[in-house]
This record gives sequence, C-alpha cells and structure tokens, in this order.
Amino acid sequence: MAGPVGGEEFDTDVLVIGAHWDAFAEWFSQIWEHGHHVALIGPTRQGKTNLLVELCKLRPYSVILDSKGMDKTLVESGFRRIGAWPPPKDVWDDIAEGRPARLVIGGPVRSEDEWARLTRSMSDALTGVFESHGSWTMGVDELQISSQMMGLRRKIELNLIAAADRGVTIITGYQAPSWVPTAASRQARWLVLYPTRDEDVIKNVAAKAGRPWRDMKQALHVLPDYHVLIAGTNPRVPLVITHAPKQTPIRKARS
Repeated sequence: MAGPVGGEEFDTDVLVIGAHWDAFAEWFSQIWEHGHHVALIGPTRQGKTNLLVELCKLRPYSVILDSKGMDKTLVESGFRRIGAWPPPKDVWDDIAEGRPARLVIGGPVRSEDEWARLTRSMSDALTGVFESHGSWTMGVDELQISSQMMGLRRKIELNLIAAADRGVTIITGYQAPSWVPTAASRQARWLVLYPTRDEDVIKNVAAKAGRPWRDMKQALHVLPDYHVLIAGTNPRVPLVITHAPKQTPIRKARS
C-alpha cells in the first residue's frame, strides 16, 4: 500500500488512480516531504499556475516568483505580493509566531527599468531562500522566462540541486523539459504532466520517473483538459489523476 486517499488506501496493483482534489491534497500533504521538488510540465493555458498556487497552499511558508509580472492567477491567489526580498518585518513576525507566510514576488512590468527591478527581486529571493536553511517552498512559474530571458538559470539550478538538503522545496512550471535546465526534471521527486501527445516529452518524463512511457502515454491520451497525471519517482506509488480547483480559499497548512 502506498498511502491513504480520502480514508482509503492506494493499491499498488493499480496502475492509475483518479482522486478528487481534496482527497489528493490530504494524501499529498502527508507524503510530500520538504526538499522534494515538483515539476509541472504542460502547454500554456492548461492551469499550471493555478496548480502551483494550490500546491503552495499546502505549505505554511511559500513564495512564488511572478516572472510575467502581475499574472492574473497569482493576483487572485490571495498570496501577499511584495516587491523585493527580504520580506517586510511583519512577515518574519508571523513566521516567528507560527503563522503562515505565503508570498508573491514581483509587480507590474511596463518598462525596461521595471523588468530589471523584477529580475533583481527574483534573484534576491532565490539567494535568500537558499540561504535561509528553512522550510520554504518556492514556486518558479514560467521557468523558461526566468532561467533564460531573465538570466537566472545558475541560481535556479543551484536551488534545484543543492537547496533540497536545506529543506527547501522548488516547484517549477514549464512547457517541455528540453526548453529548460535539465535539473528541473532530473531533480524533481514528483513530475506532473498535462495532456500531451508529444512522445518526446512523455518519454523524457517517464524516464525521470522510472515509469514505462507507454503506460503514461495511454493515461495521457484519455486525460481531460485541465486534469493532470502525477508521477512520483517512487515506483510503489501509482500514477494519480486529479484536477486542481479554481482558486480555492487558502487552507490551513501542515506545519
């Protein structure tokens, strides 16, 4: 058995299991360890940012890098938006008193100066979270933009490779493994795929997860829009299909 979902047990003889989001979130919050990175892989407008937000709500301390500047989903997330790192003193006061801190880094980008300011803020956040030795979960949305266009590849890779030992979790979102640093999928303990018929993507992700790629391909071919196929690198955990809700209230996180 791999673990409970909604009061029941995952049967390891079952290849693919469908789970309502609330049941999945309850189960995943129990087995998702600090330092275990997550990769969200799929086309644009399929809900990667929404899923990123929902996963961050499962953790008490999270910060999402808004590389697009005022992304609509992030604006509606309920997370506190700050323009620079480190956060204001009252955020640290909340953390010291055991209250959650869920943040978004970045503001409007209408000029080259604002683009440069956003890049600096994201760079400082990557450094600050890496040096924190805490249990932060960092969401790097649109990894291709931040790693390549913003020149943050080295710092992102450092976090992906080395921050796990510090208890820091990185969630990345991107369209294809070949477009971004290989560490994004290679270092992930959980790989999340959206509907795709791109066999190169499926084979790449299946290889990282240690799963038969044809099994993943078959599951993806019947995957409804906005649903995801979740594969852990532990082969004893079955593939899971679920669908993150649209902007739910922030739930109490597991400390």
